[in-house]
Amino acid sequence: MKIFLADLVHTWEKVSLWTFPLNVGYIASYAQARIEENLEIRLFKRPEVMIDAIKAEKPDIVALAHYVWNTNLNKLVFGIAKEHVPGVLTVGGGPIFTGANADAAHAGRFFDATPDCDAFVVNQGERGFLELLRRYLELGGDVARLRRNPVPGVLLNDPGAGDRVHVGETLDVIRDLDEIPSPYLNHMLDEFFEEPFVPILETNRSCPYRCTFCAWGIGTGKLARFSDERVFAEIDYLGRNCRKTGNLFVADANFSILDRDRLIAGRLRDSHESTGYPGHVSCQWNKTRPDRVLEVARALGDLGEVGASMQTLDDDVLAAIKRRNLPLDSVAEMIGTLRAEGHETSLFSELILGLPNETRQGHIDANKRLIDLGAEVFNYNLHLLPGTEMDTPESRSAYFKRTGWRLHDNAFGVYDGETVFEGQEVVLATNAMSMDDLRGFRFIHFLLQFMWGRKWYYDYLQLMNEAGFHPVDMVVYIAERFPEDRDEMGALYERFRADHELENFETFEALAEYWAKPENLDRLRRGDYGKLNYVYTYEILLSCYEAFNAFLLRIAAEKAEGLPAGEREGFMDRCTEILAFSQELRITLTQSMDEVVARKRRQFRYDVLAWRESGYQGVPAPISTSDRFEFEFFLPERQLRMLQTQLEQFRSHNQSLTLRKMSEEMSADDFFYRVRAIEAAA
Repeated sequence: MKIFLADLVHTWEKVSLWTFPLNVGYIASYAQARIEENLEIRLFKRPEVMIDAIKAEKPDIVALAHYVWNTNLNKLVFGIAKEHVPGVLTVGGGPIFTGANADAAHAGRFFDATPDCDAFVVNQGERGFLELLRRYLELGGDVARLRRNPVPGVLLNDPGAGDRVHVGETLDVIRDLDEIPSPYLNHMLDEFFEEPFVPILETNRSCPYRCTFCAWGIGTGKLARFSDERVFAEIDYLGRNCRKTGNLFVADANFSILDRDRLIAGRLRDSHESTGYPGHVSCQWNKTRPDRVLEVARALGDLGEVGASMQTLDDDVLAAIKRRNLPLDSVAEMIGTLRAEGHETSLFSELILGLPNETRQGHIDANKRLIDLGAEVFNYNLHLLPGTEMDTPESRSAYFKRTGWRLHDNAFGVYDGETVFEGQEVVLATNAMSMDDLRGFRFIHFLLQFMWGRKWYYDYLQLMNEAGFHPVDMVVYIAERFPEDRDEMGALYERFRADHELENFETFEALAEYWAKPENLDRLRRGDYGKLNYVYTYEILLSCYEAFNAFLLRIAAEKAEGLPAGEREGFMDRCTEILAFSQELRITLTQSMDEVVARKRRQFRYDVLAWRESGYQGVPAPISTSDRFEFEFFLPERQLRMLQTQLEQFRSHNQSLTLRKMSEEMSADDFFYRVRAIEAAA
C-alpha cells in the first residue's frame, strides 16, 4: 500500500522558513510500527513535488496536515488526487479541528468547502490515523464503504447520508510518547537534511494552560514526555546531520516547565560547541516558574533569547482569555541575574492587540512597562484561529464587533495552473476598542518593532529616554509627524497606509479577488509584499536611511527646545553621533551580497561604547583629543558563521526579501557588530 503524508507549505516565493515535517513523520512512524501489511510511505513538504508524485505514482492514501497557512493549498491537492486517482482515500488532520469544534455542524461546513476530503483526524493524529488505516484495510480499500460508519478519532465525510458527517468517539491520548518511534532516528526524515529545512524538537506534549486564543494542548491530557534518552539521541543526531540551517525549533508549549529541561538545554549547548549546530534555538518559555526558566536559560547560554510572552498585563483581560503570566518583577530579577553572570541574553516579550476587554491606554501602558524592563517588545494583531475557544460563537458575540481578512504571510502561489491564497481573520474592533483605535496602532507598532524591538534605533531612543522622553511616547510622537512630512518620509507613510488597507478585506473572497489580479499577483511574485513591519524596515535601511536619520534629527531638535539652552547643542551633537554609531553597528554585506563583512573601524567624538556598557546611564562623554582611539566593529566567529549560514539559506533575487527572512528567525542582536575600542595611530 502506498501512502503519501504531507505537511505542505507554499513554496512559490522560493525563499522562506520551512520546517521538517515532524508532525506527519510521527504519524508515519506510529502506523508503520503497528500495521503488519507492507506500507510504502513517502513524506512531503513541497506541494509541487507532491503533485507530480501523485500523478506519477497513484498513491492509495493522501493525508495532509491542515493549518491556517495551507488549508486552501490542501484543498487543491485533494482535488488533484481525486482527479488522477479516483479511488484514493484523502485524509486531513491538524488543529483546525479540536475538541472545541469537532462536531457535525463545523465538520459539515468544512466538507462543503472541501468536498474532496474523505476524512479528518481530530486531536493527536497518531491513534486516529491508525484507526482509520485499519478500517480501510479491513474494507479492502473501499472508500465509499469506509465513509458510511463512524471511526474513532475521525470525522467522516459521507455526502450520501442524511446527516452528512459521522463523528467518531474521542480516543484516549498517548501517555507514553516513546510508543511513537522517532522519525529522525529511524531515518524517515533524512531527505529533509538535504535542503535548508529547520528541524523541530519535541520533548513533551500538552499545555496545562488553556488560553482561549490558542489551540495548543486542546485534546490532550496530563503532560506527557519523551524519554531523556530519546531526546538526547535526537539532539545528537541533528547535530551530526544538520548543515543547511543553524536554526532549531523546540515544539514544547512551555520549555522549562520540567526540571529535566535544563539537561536538554545543556545537551543543546554541548551539541553547538561540538558540531556548530544548533546556532539559534527558538522556544516558548514556561509561564509560571521563573526559577526553572532561569536554570534552563543558564544551561542554554546565548543560543536563544529568554522570553516572557505576556500578551497583556491587564488582569481583566487575563481573566477573559484564561491566561497566567510570569510576574514582571520575577522576569526583571531573572534577566538581571543572567546578565550579571555574563550571559549576553536578551529579554523578548509579546503583546496581542485586540484581546477582549483591552483598552487603548492599557495596551500603551503594557508596552511602557515592558520597555522599562529593557524588553524587546513585539506587538501582534489578534487573529481568530479555528479550533480555539475564542473562535466560538459565544466568544465572538461577547468580545468582537468586527473582523476582516488579510493575506497570510508566505501563503500564496500558483500550483498546477491554479492560484491559491490563504487568509487570516483579523480582529478589527472589540468590546473595548474601536476600529479607529485598533487601526491607529499599526504604524506605531511598526516603529516600535523597527526602532526598539529589533534595535535599529535603540540607542537613539535611549538618549531620548535620558532626556526625559519615554521611548513609547517618542515613537507615538514620531508616528504622528510622518503624515506631516512632505518628502521621503511622508511618501513612505502613504505607501505603508495603502498596504495597511490590504489587511482589512471584508471577506476572504474579496481578498482573493484582489490578489489574483495580474498586477497584484506580480507584486507577490517579486517579493515586494509581505509582513509590513519587515518590508518597511528594509525599505528604510536599504533605500532611505539618510532621509530617516535627518527626519529623526529634526524631531530631536523639536524635543531639544524644551531643554535648558546650555544643553541643546550638546544634546544635538550626541544625537548626531549616536545615529552614526548605530549605522556602523549594523552588519554590512559585500556588494554582491555573497558574504558578511567581518570587521570595520571608525572614529567618533563621543564615547558611545562606554555609555552603552554602562547601561545607558547619563549621556555619552566627549572623547578627549589626547585619548586617541577608534572603535572596531567586529563579528565573533559563532555569529559570523550563523549569519553566513542564514544568508545562504535565504538567498534570493531580492535583497530586502533575503534580509526579511533572516530577520524573522534570528535574534535582533545577531544583526549588529560587537564593538571594542582600540588605540589609533598618532
